[in-house]
Amino acid sequence: MSLSLLPTTGPGAVVSATRCGARTRAVGFPRARWGLIRPDQQLARRRPTTAEFRGRPSFAVSVGSAVPEPGPEDVSIADIVPDITSIDESLPPSRSCIESEAFLAHDGDGIAHGDEGEEWEAALLITGTAVGGGSLALPYFCAAGGFVPAVGLLAISWAALLGSALTLVEPTIRVWEDNPSVAVSIHTVVETYLGKLAGVAAGVTFWILINCTLVSQLAKCGQLAALATGVAANGGACVWATRLGTLLTALVIAGAAFRRDVGRINALATTGLFCSFAAACLAGAAGISTNALAKANLLLAVPALPAIMQTMTYAEAIPTVVDMCRGSRKKIRRVLAVGSLGPALMYVLWLAVTLGRRDLAAFGASGGDLAAKILADGGMLGAATASIAVCASVSTLIGCYLALSRFNADTFHLPLNKGCTKLLALTVLPSLVLAMKGPELYYLAIKFAGTVPVAFMWGVLPPLVMWKQYDGDQKLGVGLKAILAAGVGVSLAAMGYGILGFEV
Repeated sequence: MSLSLLPTTGPGAVVSATRCGARTRAVGFPRARWGLIRPDQQLARRRPTTAEFRGRPSFAVSVGSAVPEPGPEDVSIADIVPDITSIDESLPPSRSCIESEAFLAHDGDGIAHGDEGEEWEAALLITGTAVGGGSLALPYFCAAGGFVPAVGLLAISWAALLGSALTLVEPTIRVWEDNPSVAVSIHTVVETYLGKLAGVAAGVTFWILINCTLVSQLAKCGQLAALATGVAANGGACVWATRLGTLLTALVIAGAAFRRDVGRINALATTGLFCSFAAACLAGAAGISTNALAKANLLLAVPALPAIMQTMTYAEAIPTVVDMCRGSRKKIRRVLAVGSLGPALMYVLWLAVTLGRRDLAAFGASGGDLAAKILADGGMLGAATASIAVCASVSTLIGCYLALSRFNADTFHLPLNKGCTKLLALTVLPSLVLAMKGPELYYLAIKFAGTVPVAFMWGVLPPLVMWKQYDGDQKLGVGLKAILAAGVGVSLAAMGYGILGFEV
């Protein structure tokens, strides 16, 4: 038996195909769980627009005993369905470089998926999410261990988080393509592959993680606003100035996060962040001591790892990046790698400026708040640090509000737009209420988030999702099993270590 591809425009086509370059790959299978494609049929990942796709002739598949006309369009069943009986029918199928038929039918934008964005905007979203106001806390957590161990922990964190993010790319794209009318979040991806119980655990953990980040950033922004007003550091006036600053920050940034041009707003904040870091490095370079940089204590450095991981986390933005890049696997992976590398390098320079100065290193080693001291000392370094705090907090808050609004829309089946009052309330109010407690929550929220939620969400769950995906695709080898199992084991051990050593 053979398959012949005949041009058709009728709605009854079972399978459609499109030609990209010199090879043809099956497309469609809206819910056909056996619609998996062999690796040797992969295409270049440029995703044509809806108009380009619809302008091309589709091809229906006719099955019969007649000998088809010879030509390059002839394919066999094995070319389209590698092994029907071995595929896990409960998982989303892999697709071609064209969006699913359901997605095309809705013209992409304006339903639940967000608007398409430029690749550089997506990369800056990752950068802005990874470089948050938590960067000011890094010297505080790393001062006891010294600069060199901190750089090593930064490298480990960057590699681990990038690996975790890349692991989630393919499952997220498959769920995204399969659900054009749903605002897909990490919670949906985990539930699709690991079941409802794991989905609930992921949802609760994700909600806690994002709100911890929001609380820490809002609390710090409130403190910065109070400092900017010039009120006394102690007393009722400072408390209310801090709360007012927290409230205004939440309202302004949440409003910006729901705008259609949020990508450009975040790009401006991230650009300001780059400039601020450059200014801080120039201002602090003169006082750096090589002896101060060389001091190291590995035992005292290890407890800083959860805070570093939390500060560099960005995987919550993956569904948004999938939207912006329209599911292009090559673009998404490039965005994650490039967007996350910048923050790692920036953190190295920031730690060199703070831990490499004798006076600041000694102050930090004694448990003092280095960022607060730099801001209080003023000067060019103090001004640059204040600018870093503002720009980093803006970019992180935007990324978190985007991720949390998508999660809430997905969980509670709400429209993903600023006209939904319930969505706005669920996204903004919980963290805002907690942040009103004051700036003392800044370090506490960062440390807690890195100890449990980060390790579970981005350390334990991604390898399990990848295990299920590859097992369903019949590609799970012994070597990959060992790597994924090791990733889960290390993450669980890190969680246990962090919980035992956690102090309020």
